[in-house]
Amino acid sequence: MNLKIIKIAFNNLFKHRGRTIFNLFTFAANAMALIVLLGMLKGMYNEAFERTIALDTGHFKIYHKDYFKEKEKMPLDKNIKSPYEVIKSIENIPYFVSAAPRIKKNGILSNTANKTNVIMIGIDMHRELKTTDLFENLKKENYLKDSGEILIGRRLAELLKSNIGDLMLLYSQTQYKASNLADVKLKGVYTIGFAIMEKMIVYVPFDFAQSFFDMQDSATEIIIRIKDKKFVPYVKKTIENILKEKYPDLILRDWTQEAEGLISGAQADFISYGVLFAILLFMAVSIIMNTLTITVFERTAEIGTLRAIGLTKGQIRWMFLWEGILLSLGGAIAGGILVLPVVAYLNLHGMTMPQEIMDKLPYPFIELKSKNEISDWFLTYIICIITGIIGSILPANRAAGTKVVDALKKGVK
Repeated sequence: MNLKIIKIAFNNLFKHRGRTIFNLFTFAANAMALIVLLGMLKGMYNEAFERTIALDTGHFKIYHKDYFKEKEKMPLDKNIKSPYEVIKSIENIPYFVSAAPRIKKNGILSNTANKTNVIMIGIDMHRELKTTDLFENLKKENYLKDSGEILIGRRLAELLKSNIGDLMLLYSQTQYKASNLADVKLKGVYTIGFAIMEKMIVYVPFDFAQSFFDMQDSATEIIIRIKDKKFVPYVKKTIENILKEKYPDLILRDWTQEAEGLISGAQADFISYGVLFAILLFMAVSIIMNTLTITVFERTAEIGTLRAIGLTKGQIRWMFLWEGILLSLGGAIAGGILVLPVVAYLNLHGMTMPQEIMDKLPYPFIELKSKNEISDWFLTYIICIITGIIGSILPANRAAGTKVVDALKKGVK
């Protein structure tokens, strides 16, 4: 009997082709929107996470355990002693790629004509190239080699109107609060496509930073990169055990702790987009509910005839529910097929956005690519089917409640 009801429901859809096509289009459009939205959101935040790891946080950072009490001040006295020994103790762990010591402190950069507040980061150029992607677009001749050299971002170079080879002044304080001023030469201009970092962060050689800040054989942080972020939980436990045994005054933070703001923003965006799509689904529910309700009134005589020949209220109810299910599933499948060329393009080529918009984003991007998975289609089909069922419940109950005698009085059309 269930198969018979499904067959009747299927035939009813072909009887009313105009309404059927309209409802199929509604669900197809919603399915396409959901699949594209899921892919773009996952692609956007996957790129943001990967670029944040590659440019700023690494997969892990090691600090002195008291550093975070004064983190905003970038304290130099809460430092890591013998950073290269610490790196040597962890470089043989599974999935390890590289690690680099850093000295980080705020300061002022001037080219005599203009000056600006900056964040100075002392780096070991050789190790930094293996650990981050900061300088992947920088020519080899512009790598830091000598103590009196500096790298600045493209946006900062534009603001200061400075060119490679210019002499500049760098000011900050040592870890003992003594003021220090040094002449430096602009060795190169890096570009990473992230305006916030390009405007604020300057890089100097690690040995120069040690001397400038009076921090011999010390660092404020060690940045660590491993093969993939999926190994973070395992590697974190391994490094924490090493630190606990050999360096109890040091702590380890993974990239999710370092990028809390980015992750919170991602979660907030997912909620916002979820609300947007909930509105679209509500519209789909309303459309199918109204359409099927109208269908019930138009098919009163037909319903009465079906009841008269033996169909029960439950079977009538299931007939309309199956119509909703078939409409939603058919629309979702159609949408899933129609969206394939769009998804393929977005996954392979992505989409470009105006630079002024990219500059305002609080996270780095190179390109905005979609990241769709098979599960997106399954999730979409499930959501559409549930939507179809919800939209069919009220009309189905109304149809099941139709009085046989009143329906037959209208005559079969």
